[in-house]
Amino acid sequence: MRHRKDTLKLSRSHSHRRALMSNLVTSLIKHEKIQTTFPKAQAAKRVAERLISVSKQNDLAAIRQVGKIVKDKEVLKKLFQVIMPRMKDKKSGFITVTKLWLRKGDAALLCLMELYGAPAKAKLVKGEKKEKKAAKPAKKQPGKKVAKAEGKLKEEKKSAAAKASTSAKAAADHRYNGAGKSADKAKAKK
Repeated sequence: MRHRKDTLKLSRSHSHRRALMSNLVTSLIKHEKIQTTFPKAQAAKRVAERLISVSKQNDLAAIRQVGKIVKDKEVLKKLFQVIMPRMKDKKSGFITVTKLWLRKGDAALLCLMELYGAPAKAKLVKGEKKEKKAAKPAKKQPGKKVAKAEGKLKEEKKSAAAKASTSAKAAADHRYNGAGKSADKAKAKK
């Protein structure tokens, strides 16, 4: 019986699942937004919420406890110096999970995991325009040699088309019906 067992196994062994959660949480803290499947997001959300709650203590024990899961020192520093101050006023709900769409290959439900207060991409204000790239220089006009080569190609195409039409006529000839010599003998007997 699986009564009161709420661990999502994700069809992985304990060590694989632990490594997966570590990688997902590290990526979430590093990029502040990640896209993953819904079951993985549910499992990673639990782990990440606990880590952020622990990080709010902001002492050596908390750093070491979070460091067991977040192995990257730069990401650990970002959690304690950048993300944790944003979360000071919140007690829970540090992460939002938004369902997106079904993946084309296997119809898995994808979702977006996002940290609270994650910076949004800057949007253009009306009147502002993106800087255009410098226009590429115009191509040179084709020289005499290029024009001659193009003329030869056209002639070759015409001759190939003429050969194809003559071979089509030969195939349609009443003496050749695809059966070979035996068909000619059958006609001769009649």
